[in-house]
Amino acid sequence: MEKKAVLKKRSAEETKSILAIYDEEVSAASAVPSTFGHFPLFKRMKSTMYSHRSKRYLKLPEHRRDQQIPDAFRTTMAGEDFLLWQSASRHILVLATGSNIRLMATRRTWALDGTFKIVPQ
Repeated sequence: MEKKAVLKKRSAEETKSILAIYDEEVSAASAVPSTFGHFPLFKRMKSTMYSHRSKRYLKLPEHRRDQQIPDAFRTTMAGEDFLLWQSASRHILVLATGSNIRLMATRRTWALDGTFKIVPQ
């Protein structure tokens, strides 16, 4: 398979970083002297690889209120509800399972963390 096609395919299918995928393919190509000098440059492949990857994922909304959570992300692989509550303005999501909530109820102390700087404005 042509190297560009391999890079595009791996970008769309794998969760490794684009640079890591590129580096792996360059290393593999350098082992074969006949293909070493014919590998596309990263700066020429980068946007193509990111473009192929972006087709796999949903676009981020401009505002939180526009966020639609697909059904696949509302439940666990075992079929248990994971999105327990969502505010009307979509500012607050409660992500947990019923069994997780019951486990937390048995504990005296909770430690919390948040990644609030990464949400859309």
